[in-house]
Amino acid sequence: MKRLLAIAIVLAACDKKPAGQTDHAEPTAASREEGGSAAGDHAAERKPPGAAAADPCGKAHAEANEAMPWIADDLPSALACAKIRKVPVVVDLWAPWCHTCLSMQSTVFTDPSFKADVDRFVFVALDTDKEVNADAVAKYPPSAWPTFYVVGQDATSGRSDAVLARFVGAASLAQFHAFLEAGIKAQQGGAAGADAHLLGAERAIAVKDLATAEQELTAALAQAPADWPRRPDALTSLISTKHKRKDSAGCLDVAERSLDDTGNAAAATDFLVTALACAFELKAEAALADRIKKLRERAAARFAKLVADASAPLSIDDRSDALANLREVLDVLGKPAEAKATAEKQRAMLDDAAAKAATPMAAMTYNWQRCDVYVYLGKPLELVPALEKSAKDLPSEYDPRARLGWIYLKAGKLPEAAKWTDEALRMVYGPRKARVLGQRAEIAEKQHDRAAEKLFRQETVKLWESLPPGQASPEALAKAKDAVAALDAPAASAR
Repeated sequence: MKRLLAIAIVLAACDKKPAGQTDHAEPTAASREEGGSAAGDHAAERKPPGAAAADPCGKAHAEANEAMPWIADDLPSALACAKIRKVPVVVDLWAPWCHTCLSMQSTVFTDPSFKADVDRFVFVALDTDKEVNADAVAKYPPSAWPTFYVVGQDATSGRSDAVLARFVGAASLAQFHAFLEAGIKAQQGGAAGADAHLLGAERAIAVKDLATAEQELTAALAQAPADWPRRPDALTSLISTKHKRKDSAGCLDVAERSLDDTGNAAAATDFLVTALACAFELKAEAALADRIKKLRERAAARFAKLVADASAPLSIDDRSDALANLREVLDVLGKPAEAKATAEKQRAMLDDAAAKAATPMAAMTYNWQRCDVYVYLGKPLELVPALEKSAKDLPSEYDPRARLGWIYLKAGKLPEAAKWTDEALRMVYGPRKARVLGQRAEIAEKQHDRAAEKLFRQETVKLWESLPPGQASPEALAKAKDAVAALDAPAASAR
């Protein structure tokens, strides 16, 4: 249940991913960082042109077989280009550590069907860990990674950078096309009924007005026709909003009522993850024990049905998420043999996908979930050769090195864990650096090197204090300071 709770907290607060060192459903505000030098090979795949073009539209380039040309890390140029072309902007808020982000870029965005959208939109990809994007992240905050916005001229308010549509997490082809169409419709002033209420909710969430968001989502679902294509998106957003508002009982009600109405794409997994987190938070309520058990059983059946559906519009990454959460539920339900069999299925699927990946960057998509499942199965060191190959193939990427450090940490190989984590620290940047510093502090703690642990925890404080608005996190800074204070407390010497 620990992993499910971790993922849902991420979904509700900032991102979505597993326990320990999560990523998709992964990082919370405490894992969005900036600072450092190398942007990494993946950032290079979406690099801006070398010369500063007078025409902002000239900064758009299609890379790595993507169907759409993207402007990299330059929202002002994207907005300027959109003004010239009189079209909306599609914003992709991503990060190199986010496996769902990488999966979207190497699977969905390579589909030729998006070529028809090149003339209708400007596309901009913003690495949320880069300081240059801090203002954009503050204006269009991610609820999880990735988060997508359509922004542009609003017919009602006249604003040129208004939110016209929003989508969180992995999208199928149909979902992403529906998201784009919603943006076009909103720009033209044609959003009405359920669509208008969903747009109101998306705008409210962007400014963290969760009460209004919940009202708008409830209204959208009440007015939506039976075949409304955005119902799964709205339901997932509603249950996430209730969880963020700490309405666990209301969250449980939505889960029981709508668990089977979220389609067969990745949104179904996201909905279930939040539902199970709310159930976990209510576990002390004896009167709810039967309801919680039934919800977990229904969730397990729903996950199993989802991954068994070969026709479901799920990437390998999406299927892996569903399998990972299925094994967690099976463990909670006291079915360890079934959970282990599920993990083995997940491991084999991920290994096969990584081996068949067209590029080292595409293969890196699977690094985190492979780490997670190999550790779950009790054989972390078996993944070391694959991660070492990933690090060799991607000499400018910090992520494979951070994963190697984590794998060795879980295996109790502390010198190796320190070596690879130190390598990652020399390359990582932005809020993500806090996650890697935390990993290094944990290694030092296990080595009983209190001075080193304190140094890394102090560095974490300095990092959070240095980040600009949009990347700063008062909550993460407070936790980092508490960790340093705990080391200075008298009881610390007795550890």
